[in-house]
Amino acid sequence: MKYQKKPVTVEAFQWGVDLTPEWGAEAFVEGKLTEVDTGIDLELHIETLEGEMVAEQGDFVLQGVHGEIYSCKPDIFEETYVNVNDTDRISPDDIGNDIHEFLHGGDK
Repeated sequence: MKYQKKPVTVEAFQWGVDLTPEWGAEAFVEGKLTEVDTGIDLELHIETLEGEMVAEQGDFVLQGVHGEIYSCKPDIFEETYVNVNDTDRISPDDIGNDIHEFLHGGDK
C-alpha cells in the first residue's frame, strides 16, 4: 500500500536566520530548546518525545499540530513545505481536482 501525507499546517522559523517566534521563545524558557556552543559551532538542542535532536544554524525549527517541536534540514523543508501566504501554492482541493481530471479525462 502507498500513503500520502495529509496536508497540515505547521509553524516554523529558520534558526540563525529568522527572528524566533513567541512559541520558540517559550520553548527556550521551558528548556525544550537550548543553544550549545561546541567550541566549533553553535548547535540547537531540541527535546522531543523521541529524545534529543541537534539542529545546525540554517535548519528549520518547526512546531507541529500537537505542539511538538522538531528540526528539518533546509533542502527537505523546501521539498516538503510551502508558505501558506504564497499565492502560487497548490491547495489540497486543486490537487484533488487535478487527480480527478487525470483519472476521469476531465469529467466531473
